[in-house]
Amino acid sequence: MLSRRSAVREYLHGAYWVLPALGILFGLGAGALLSVIPVTPGSLIDKMIFQGTAGDARGVLIVVSATMITTTGIVFSLTVLSLQIASSQFSVRLLRTFLRDVPNQVVLAIFVCTFAYATGGLLTVGEHAGGGQFVPKVAVTGSLALAFISIGALIFFLHHLVHSIQIDTIMEGVQRRTLALVDDLFPDPDTPESDQPTPPKPPTGAVPLLAPKSGYLQTVDVDDLAELTSATGHSVQLVVFVGDYVTAGSSVGWCWHRGRPDNAADPDVLQRILRHVHIGFERTLQQDIRFGLRQMVDIALRALSPAINDPYTGVQVVHHVSAVEAVLASRAIHDDVRHDRSGAMLVWLPYPGFATYLHVGCSQIRRYGAREPMVLAALLQLLCAVAQNCVDPTHRRAVTTEIDLILRVAERELADESDRAMVTGAAACAKEMVQQPGALAPPPSAFGQVAAVTAALDTTSEDP
Repeated sequence: MLSRRSAVREYLHGAYWVLPALGILFGLGAGALLSVIPVTPGSLIDKMIFQGTAGDARGVLIVVSATMITTTGIVFSLTVLSLQIASSQFSVRLLRTFLRDVPNQVVLAIFVCTFAYATGGLLTVGEHAGGGQFVPKVAVTGSLALAFISIGALIFFLHHLVHSIQIDTIMEGVQRRTLALVDDLFPDPDTPESDQPTPPKPPTGAVPLLAPKSGYLQTVDVDDLAELTSATGHSVQLVVFVGDYVTAGSSVGWCWHRGRPDNAADPDVLQRILRHVHIGFERTLQQDIRFGLRQMVDIALRALSPAINDPYTGVQVVHHVSAVEAVLASRAIHDDVRHDRSGAMLVWLPYPGFATYLHVGCSQIRRYGAREPMVLAALLQLLCAVAQNCVDPTHRRAVTTEIDLILRVAERELADESDRAMVTGAAACAKEMVQQPGALAPPPSAFGQVAAVTAALDTTSEDP
């Protein structure tokens, strides 16, 4: 699990100023170091580096610094434009993804490093009072090298920006990060014998853990909490999920002392425990799988809205969501429970069950795409892929519930008989998968355009 150090690393990774600030420090330090390197007149190195006078050197440094500050402004403007496109076309919850884009931060760091290097060099180039002149040839040559590096960085930035705002690239990135979180939180495969432990009832005298401020529960340092409660003889049971919004003063869990007859917790221990329960103004993808699903679902909802009306993008989102839901179906999704050597419960962190994750991925897309049969068919294809990996009977019941909801929507919203026939046929395939655990899912043609054409031909051939 993540610790406070990981939370700090997560913040620094998303802070857009860190790498540029390091670039400025590096540029100033490199310029100061290279300006004192002596070069023997007439040597091979002396013939290969800058050959101009002090005036020429100042002119070069001025041109490089002026060009870099202009280019930095262009890069910043293009970055803001990409953020605007992401928020208006896809989802405002994707802005954090663009801000965490390391290539953008590296390119900006190269530009400000070159600017700082060239501007700092202007302080060293000049003529002495006695009539001599000082030209740090190595440092001036370095500014020219940085200028060419910056040109290459600009070309790379334009290439990266064009690809980063493509819908497939965005969804693939969210899917990859969400799957990595699934592997981190639920690495064990599900088995028919794996039972979800029942949360204990807090004993009489247990003290509620009150949220110190309003916000989203971002992370919980379970390892640190287990160490703390083991050393102090306490037990902690959280009652809210990571990603839930809590208000200041509301209960996020319970704490009690296992060694006292009244189970009363120490006030100072309560404060130490709350330091490991991180509440912030935004959701993060550190321990919140639902947030990864929410980012993908938001893209589908924006695409299916009347303002954009792009059903195929909604279908693409369903395909990416199915990759996450299918993996979740194969994992043992249990609460994170820690015990000491004697078996006493130290920490209990609840997680939403599989049915909740499946509902997050399907429910709103089902409602927004209720009048588009291809979206409903894509959801049924998702449920087929999920059913193929289901081992737990409760997981299969959750899949059956979602299939029935889609059928209900199709009967109510689809006026054309061929559209209803396509969705009904896809639902039959999905239900067959639920009833046959371990069977292979049917090919995609059973849910896409081939199935739509087949259903249309069948219904028209039956007409008198």
